[in-house]
Amino acid sequence: MAENNLGSENTVDGGDVAEQLRVLRADVAALAETIRTLGAQRVEAGADALRNAAERTGETLRMSADDARRRGEMLAEDLESRIAANPIPSVLIATGVGLLLGTLFSRR
Repeated sequence: MAENNLGSENTVDGGDVAEQLRVLRADVAALAETIRTLGAQRVEAGADALRNAAERTGETLRMSADDARRRGEMLAEDLESRIAANPIPSVLIATGVGLLLGTLFSRR
């Protein structure tokens, strides 16, 4: 007669299952905390990258504005020197431009 050996070898103790569930819950909680920390680090890194890009863009805009201002000043100085060198033609050109603009705007 063959005896069934399923008894004590294949039985899982209720305490073992409870302990395994406790360990599994702790592992899941630790994993969730790691994911939260990693997400926060990524968000912080993204915010830093955005701040750095904004600073670089602001500096580029300031440099462009300074360059445009310098060019405008140079053009104004050049125009002043040309007017000083040729005052009568300058007055005649300004008068002609003024009459042309007055005619254009008076027709509206």
